[in-house]
Amino acid sequence: MSDIATTTPKPPEAIRRFPCKQCGAGLEFKPGQTVLQCPYCGHREEIPVTPEAIREYDLESALLSLPHTEGWGSERRALHCENCGATTTFAPGQVAGKCAFCGSSKVVEQGSAANLIRPESLVPFAIPREDAQERFRKWISSLWFRPNDLKHAAQLGTISGAYLPFWTFDAFVSSHWTAEAGYYYYVTEQYTETDSEGRSVTKTRQVQKIRWEWAAGSRQDFFDDELVCASTGLPPHLIAGITPYNLDALVPYESSFLAGFAAEEYQIDLTAGWGVGKQQMEGQVHARCAGDVPGDTHRNLNVDMAFSQMQFKHLLAPVWVAAYLYQNKSFRFLVNGQTGKTSGEAPLSWWKITGFVLLLITIGLLLWYFFGRNG
Repeated sequence: MSDIATTTPKPPEAIRRFPCKQCGAGLEFKPGQTVLQCPYCGHREEIPVTPEAIREYDLESALLSLPHTEGWGSERRALHCENCGATTTFAPGQVAGKCAFCGSSKVVEQGSAANLIRPESLVPFAIPREDAQERFRKWISSLWFRPNDLKHAAQLGTISGAYLPFWTFDAFVSSHWTAEAGYYYYVTEQYTETDSEGRSVTKTRQVQKIRWEWAAGSRQDFFDDELVCASTGLPPHLIAGITPYNLDALVPYESSFLAGFAAEEYQIDLTAGWGVGKQQMEGQVHARCAGDVPGDTHRNLNVDMAFSQMQFKHLLAPVWVAAYLYQNKSFRFLVNGQTGKTSGEAPLSWWKITGFVLLLITIGLLLWYFFGRNG
């Protein structure tokens, strides 16, 4: 793997556009293929995908001295959303009057960050727009306890394709743990209760006890491509609903894949991203150490961890976003642009929920009337 502090960065690519050779219109990336296609005349051009390995960089060196940065490798317009805080970029010829992530029109055009760390790789779109739209329609139709006019309101939204920024982290984690291991055992105990005739009766029962013993152990864990989303444009619970991505499908970054799509500039930088990634790894290691404690239960688990050989890379991953407003509130529906996995949010109809609760109460009372009284 390359050390980011000692690797001489490549010079920035020349600003690139992707005009159609037949009609001059802008070419767009075709999901599921490695081609650019003209939306007007249908002309297609293959995207050159080099077989070079996806590079990763030494994290400690990068945190001490960030590398020279390279931008997007092609000309992009940047829009900052004052509603959700996302900064998305578009090809110069695209019309973008609304935020791709929340649907708000409160967007301000600004210069794209010149010192942006260019992604090393990306997961190309595999799910076409039509497929994403159909998944959205089926999702809206399947919802319960939602306002009756939601289907009409949701149709006002549009499906937008965008690339989300992610960091991935690799690390070896050496851990040593100590805990009190608990072993269950049972003793026979006598107790007294009053029977149906008012007499005191002595009975016996088995009572669970715990025998505690000190225990200790150690383990080695390797984390490969621990994924951390660097976006602030979408709620974390929605992103969690469509992940993971299959990172075996990563291809080296090529700006042609962004043609026709928005791409969010990362809002969570490398330092903050590592903080999130490290916390995720620590949680997993702690759970694994807990599983290593012998016995039936445990308490007072303490884990000491040492991280080494940390590496990272920056990548983009595809998502289709249906952003729509209902009663001046923004809701989102996401489709993983690679796997088709979906995640969404929609308003609740409290009238329907209240009616359903009353129906359950009524059914319960009827059951009690017919069966309880005669029981």
